[in-house]
Amino acid sequence: MKQARKFVTSLLAVLLLFSTLTVGFAAEEQAVAVDFEDIPGIIVGNWTDTKNGTGCTAIIVDDPAGGVAGVDVRGGSPATRETDLLDPTKEVQIANAICLSGGSAFGLDAAGGVQQYLEEKGYGVDVGATVVPIVPSACLFDLGYINHKVRPGKAEGYAAAKAAFDGVEWKDGNTGAGTGATVGKGTAGASSMKGGLGSFAFKMGDLYVGAIVAVNAVGNIVDPDTGKVIAGSYDKENNMFIDKEASMMNDPEANESLNPATNTTIGCIVTNAKLNQAQVNKLAQAAHDGYARAIYPTHCPSDGDTIFAVAYGNVTTQAQTWDQVTPDLNLISVLAVNAMERAIVSAGANAETLPGAPNVVGAASLDTPPAQPVSTNRAVIDEITIDPAKHVKNAAVSSGTTYTVKAGDSLSKIAEQFGTTYEALAQLNQIKDPNLIYVGQQLRLPV
Repeated sequence: MKQARKFVTSLLAVLLLFSTLTVGFAAEEQAVAVDFEDIPGIIVGNWTDTKNGTGCTAIIVDDPAGGVAGVDVRGGSPATRETDLLDPTKEVQIANAICLSGGSAFGLDAAGGVQQYLEEKGYGVDVGATVVPIVPSACLFDLGYINHKVRPGKAEGYAAAKAAFDGVEWKDGNTGAGTGATVGKGTAGASSMKGGLGSFAFKMGDLYVGAIVAVNAVGNIVDPDTGKVIAGSYDKENNMFIDKEASMMNDPEANESLNPATNTTIGCIVTNAKLNQAQVNKLAQAAHDGYARAIYPTHCPSDGDTIFAVAYGNVTTQAQTWDQVTPDLNLISVLAVNAMERAIVSAGANAETLPGAPNVVGAASLDTPPAQPVSTNRAVIDEITIDPAKHVKNAAVSSGTTYTVKAGDSLSKIAEQFGTTYEALAQLNQIKDPNLIYVGQQLRLPV
């Protein structure tokens, strides 16, 4: 899987001033984007069923000893296995693989197949009579997508693990755990779109940090680089995206109730950095910022959002806090967050419409990209020029027939500024409660 990658390295360059890699690092080196498969010591295999819209993914540490593992569960409706074992107070500190699966809680059986295959390979904790592979798992809900009677089980997990060791090629989009994923759900008058499996990785000297994720969210996938929706609530008739958050804030009644446990984004951060289990758990926690940057909204009560993290190598980083020298989790976390947000974008951008669910379109299958929402959930300002001599504290930002709400605004104040009434503004922008507007909201103005 070779995909075009892009990344702005200014923040990473700043972090380099405060970070030192003691293995394979030169001061002039910066983070560069690489394919996830280029990460040494990690192999990935998938079982994909596009006919029935489900699948599973095995992320395996290609070393019988495994890697130090952690997890952070943020969603309100998770389906997980072996997450308690990843607490730093527990005895076993490692995992041999992470299994991401469709099938809701039924899909947890897939981890047993990964475990069986690894036992046959001799990967796992040596208990004398045999080895016990440690395979934590998380599942997403895809039962309502095409065929709820087909879900990953032990045989499918075994097949995914075998595919990893066989070197079967895979790509982002309708693959593995992302096969039955959908995004942008519960908006009245709009359809959901196809989610998928996404991946992204960075290399800095000998240090690798990568993310792999199956995106099955309530919210829209938004590209943090541009602020544009990639996939989500979709108005087919007008070929345009609906701003999910703006819809919820301005017209709550237009949002359909969501069945709990039907939406989940599950992912994994991998790195060859040398970390202990407390640090790996902190890394998993930080990586959720990638969810928050690229999924609007995220971490909802009806989500089971979960991120695992695995550190399996000996690349050491150093950061000093007062008199303590520790691994540079600031640097590793920034790489992880950026990798995760780019992986999420890739999942949406590469997802295709499946024949069994033609009404749930994939972004990669659309001939004409949908128009962006009329009202976005973030203000995009190309240029602001301020005359320091005038000391202007607040400047209205408007363009053509729209106005971007700023701090301190009210609908009546905006109406007075543009020679209209707050009732006219409310009616034009379909605002039911004139007292409820928010910073960054774009309002249409009467011509």
